[in-house]
Amino acid sequence: MNQPRILIIAIGRINSSDTTNNGLLLRNLFGTTLPKENIAQIYSSGDNCDIGFFGHYYQIKNCDRTLGSLFYKLKGNAIDTIPVTASVKTSIYPINKIQTLKNVIQRLLIDTGIYELIFRPRLSKEMKHWVEEFQPDIIFAQGYNLTFTWLPVLLKKATGAKLAFLTTDDWPTYLYSGQLGESTLFRWLIRPIVKTATDQLFSEVDVAFAFGQPMTKEYTLRYGKPFLTINHADSQLRFDNANPLRINPPNITTIVVIGNYNQFRWPLLMDINAACESLYNDGINTRLLVLSSAIEQQGIEALFTARFIDILPDPGNELLPCYLKGADILLLAEGFDEGFVSAIKLSISSKAHLFMLSHRPIIVYAHPDTGIANYAQEFGWGKLVTHRSTIELAEAIRQLIENNEQKERLINLADQVAENFHSHQANQSILLNGLTSYLAYHGENK
Repeated sequence: MNQPRILIIAIGRINSSDTTNNGLLLRNLFGTTLPKENIAQIYSSGDNCDIGFFGHYYQIKNCDRTLGSLFYKLKGNAIDTIPVTASVKTSIYPINKIQTLKNVIQRLLIDTGIYELIFRPRLSKEMKHWVEEFQPDIIFAQGYNLTFTWLPVLLKKATGAKLAFLTTDDWPTYLYSGQLGESTLFRWLIRPIVKTATDQLFSEVDVAFAFGQPMTKEYTLRYGKPFLTINHADSQLRFDNANPLRINPPNITTIVVIGNYNQFRWPLLMDINAACESLYNDGINTRLLVLSSAIEQQGIEALFTARFIDILPDPGNELLPCYLKGADILLLAEGFDEGFVSAIKLSISSKAHLFMLSHRPIIVYAHPDTGIANYAQEFGWGKLVTHRSTIELAEAIRQLIENNEQKERLINLADQVAENFHSHQANQSILLNGLTSYLAYHGENK
């Protein structure tokens, strides 16, 4: 059959280049598997004004929402961002801001989901015309908020296209639930609406993808249909060609963490600082390097004054392999808070595969019920610390410094997992074959 025309419905624009997790993911998955002219996107935010990675774009406008003019007057930076990152929007540098009325409105209307009920999406004549001109075979949905759960269903019914789905974490469970620390004021109202919307979305899905094996198992049972497994992917050659970049001399063991640090994650960095202090008192000189673009405001002052922590801005996708290869130990710090753990129990960290490709030993500091801890436990690619304990953390670091056999075993297992699950080619094939096989089969049986 001819190559399919795919319309992606995703909150943030997939630019030609940026460092957002979803941008990196979809660029890696779609890569050069289809002509750019065969891929389009409807999005609401995140346009960096470059030419874009796909061939066609449509940004949601006033006319595409109920009371759209009012929506864009009230719109703040947090509207139409993926909720899991909504609490991590500050600079990594200390600032002194008084909370404004706008912050209060944002918390009550946006973080609770009430704004989505007021400003529901609608198919305007302009959007319909644009979609009809593109003529999609497949609508590719990701969800993450109600607007982007409702919109793919509306478009499927309007176009007759097939509907595919891929998410990287279990937002149907945590969206507006309070598990990420957001207000629960209207949870009694919004959660039943979320369930109805997600059940409708999954009932309409024709081709389903899940992120990692735990999600595949859970979603197959929960939604009663088969899911194909997709994983984060990158190029081993990109890491092999990267030159290590260190910020400390060789006599200081450098531990590197990367990512955004919300209210549940940044305190774990202070645990690592305490572990480094304990090791220092025993004559083992260690320091933590934090590479981050966003740290919750409350944590910034504590982290900047911590004795054994250095903080640098996110170096970007191109330079990141250099910093990771310049580390002695890489550490994933996920969380221990009960609500947060429930929200990420099916999630696989977007950093894990990058750590594997760096050929450095990995420590996973996380509750045993988190997706990342289960992944490390099953395949052995990381040293697990599953209790929130400075003593256990310090001992794990000590072992990787002193025990070369253990360190090499972890690196070898990580290499195998990366090769088996995180290559560009394998994941691109799963995606494209899943989409085209469905269309070919159902086309022959019309």
